[in-house]
Order: sequence, then structure tokens, then C-alpha cells
Amino acid sequence: MIKGLLVQNNAIIGNRQATFKNVEKLLEQYEGRSYDFITFPEVWSGGWCCENFKSDAESLEHSETIDFLKNVALEFKTTVFGGSFVRKVSDSDFRNTCPVIDRNGRLAVCYDKMHLFSHKGSEENRYITAGSGLVVVDTGCVKIGLSICYDIRYPEIYREYSKHGVEVFINSAAWGSKKLEHWLIMHRTRAIENQCYMVAADQCGKIKDSEYNLGHSLVADGWGDVVYTLGEEEGCLEFELDIEKLRKLREDFPLLKDRRDKDFSSFKLKEIKLYE
Repeated sequence: MIKGLLVQNNAIIGNRQATFKNVEKLLEQYEGRSYDFITFPEVWSGGWCCENFKSDAESLEHSETIDFLKNVALEFKTTVFGGSFVRKVSDSDFRNTCPVIDRNGRLAVCYDKMHLFSHKGSEENRYITAGSGLVVVDTGCVKIGLSICYDIRYPEIYREYSKHGVEVFINSAAWGSKKLEHWLIMHRTRAIENQCYMVAADQCGKIKDSEYNLGHSLVADGWGDVVYTLGEEEGCLEFELDIEKLRKLREDFPLLKDRRDKDFSSFKLKEIKLYE
């Protein structure tokens, strides 16, 4: 059994230190407890504000967000999946990056968001460069595949992860409050079609004006059932992942083994036109 802790917070845009203090308070009641990993939402320290992305950006070498996450990893003696922050690679290259911190407080790897949300008034692609690679984290007892928010709409990512033995997906998000059904359906679907656990950590609360984050962080099992969830308020979610039960599901219902991946390149597509 794998035990995890998920953080759902509302970032205070333009005030990273205030956000850190707020998250510290959320974590206080869980001090002394043991977890296999802790996970955070997308841009949880700076908030979803595209026009602020470049001014809020931090390098890997000088990042208050990473320093905070390292302290969490050391305090809880666990792996931390750091949601995401805006990473400055160069003066012309900024990434929406998920840092992974090991239990020794070491930055182990980073995943850069591959699909940039640039619709409905958001312009992430004006400020952020898309990533070009997937990241699988092998904790020794399970393989975990990383994604960020808008990535959830692209099932190819999760199919590729499942081909590499992933049994748990993490999706860190700052998801808009008007798309609850999409949030639920797609996370449950990715879990069902890959027979994986899906851990989705979302921001909650106000962004600006009449825009709000959804909240509703969740954990779905290999059947797509939501087995743990939060509401719209800030908080943390403790959960357990029964990996042996998941493996038994895969054995009893060998969905993944029935895939015809090797045949896809030779599949023929026939298109006919019935009427002029």
C-alpha cells in the first residue's frame, strides 16, 4: 500500500512568501506522519497569471519554490512532486516545470509541461516554451508518470507512460472552475483506459475578477472510480493506493495486453465518399 498526501491551495498572486506561509499552515496538522510522496498543484506558489510568468520566473539554481519543496521533503522524509513553477532557462526560454525532490532534499528531475493552454483569455504560449519529453519516476515500489494540467486532454501522453510500466499518473493543475465535468471525465477516463491510479492536484480559490480555480482534487482508481476527493476549499488530502489490487485488475482484465500497438503502423484506412 502506497500512502500519499495531496496539497490543494490558492496561490496569492504576486506574493510568494505569503503563499508559502499559507501552505505551511495546511501541512502543519500532518507533521510526524509518514508518506511515500507528497504532491502539489500547478504554479501553486506564483499563481495562474500569464502576464506575470516571466517576472515570477525562477532559475533552478536560485528558486525559493524549490527551496521550500526541499524543506518539505526533508521534514517529511519523502519524495515531493512539486506541482509546477515558472522556470527561467534563459532570457528567451521559460518553462512550466514540475520539479521532483527526493527524500534527501535533492532535486532529482524536472518535467516541462508539453501542452500550453492558450485559449479563453489565457496566453500561456506567449510566455512559456512547451516541453518535449516525458518523465517516469521509479520510486522503487511503483512507477509514476508526470503531467501538468492541459496535458490531460492529450491521451497519447498517458498511453506512452503505460507502455513503460507506469501504474500511477500525477496531474498537477490550475483548472478553471467552469469545467468541472471535463475535469472529472478526463481524469477518470485516463485512469480507466490505462488501468492506472490518477492523482490530480488542483489549485482552488480566486484567480482574479470573476475567475476561480476549480479545486476538486481527486484520486481515481484503475476502474475510474473517484476514491478520494476534496471540495472547493483549501486543504490537504491523505490517500492510499493499493498497487497489488491494481495489478490484480490488470491480470483479471488484461486490457493493456490486448492492445495492438505493433500493428498500428500497418493498419489500413479506407475512406469512401458517398455523395458529391
